[in-house]
Amino acid sequence: MIDKDFELVKGIFSLVESGIVNGYDYFRYEARFFEGYVETELLVENGGVESENAETDFNGAVLYDLLKKLKLSADGRGEDWKSFVMSYRRGEKSCDEF
Repeated sequence: MIDKDFELVKGIFSLVESGIVNGYDYFRYEARFFEGYVETELLVENGGVESENAETDFNGAVLYDLLKKLKLSADGRGEDWKSFVMSYRRGEKSCDEF
């Protein structure tokens, strides 16, 4: 991952992390890329309870734009990944997979 991508990933993390309304102990955000669209999924764990329907408050258009820029940057380098997964447990490092 190059510096430009790192800044995009930080922006994605910031939006998702700050947009989880009722707090979390752990979250996993996944974006799957298809021809012309992106499917996303957010899993949140809070107090030992997992939810795929956690209340969120973030700008989906801004998040989509960051994801699109990240994918286009990777495509420009010849990287052909189809999904991006970010997971984070409070107090630990975030983990990003492509």
